[in-house]
Amino acid sequence: MHSTKQVKWDIMAGLCLQRKPIITKSLTDTEVNFQNFLQEIEFEKSLKSDHELRHEKDVKRMEKLKSGKVIDFDDMDQASNQSAQDYVDKNKEELLNFKFASRSTKADEINDTKSLKRKLDDNLVLIVKQKFGHDDLWVLPQGLWNDGETLRETAERILRELCGNKINVSFYGNAPCGFYKYKYPKQKREESNVEGAKIFFFKAKLLDGNVEQKDTWTDYEWSTVPELNKKLIQPYMKNVKLFLSNYNVST
Repeated sequence: MHSTKQVKWDIMAGLCLQRKPIITKSLTDTEVNFQNFLQEIEFEKSLKSDHELRHEKDVKRMEKLKSGKVIDFDDMDQASNQSAQDYVDKNKEELLNFKFASRSTKADEINDTKSLKRKLDDNLVLIVKQKFGHDDLWVLPQGLWNDGETLRETAERILRELCGNKINVSFYGNAPCGFYKYKYPKQKREESNVEGAKIFFFKAKLLDGNVEQKDTWTDYEWSTVPELNKKLIQPYMKNVKLFLSNYNVST
């Protein structure tokens, strides 16, 4: 009989923490044209609003007054109140004085990748730079599973250890959303008798707060998906993109 050597793997949990978009994306020309088309259909098929009916009554009332016709007391009371046209004029004046906030922030102007006030119309994903052997690599926050923990509990612990206690998130579930494994260098495999690491990823949504500086990583960023493509190594990114909600898997 031949004895088979049991291969050991380190079990790890990774965290895909996203800051969801704060504002909607700007409409494309096609979307603007389609929106205008729908508004025209809505306008043609819709019934008159209370405001439009009130405006028609105001016009008839004014015509009676100009012609010298006698109107009842109810009409006199309504004529003394603000007319529908007065209401429209007041709203137009208020609109002219209203200034829309810029879609671009100071963080966008200086490209502050640590700020959560950048790319307000896009998903941002937290990545950290950690040392792997002699290399510093960008990865999603990750750490070793401890005996007695569920993988979800490992992900929650990693969040506290890597990001601090001043960050509040909401996990999407107890089951992993993705998986990745890699082998350790030959020397480390021989020394530790561990083949490599298997990482189970969990997704979470940022509610408030931000990352605190930790000794376990050398840098961090809140990155868009195109920026992740330039930061994360392949095939790591190939696996990560499978569970990013705003990413086209075919690209």
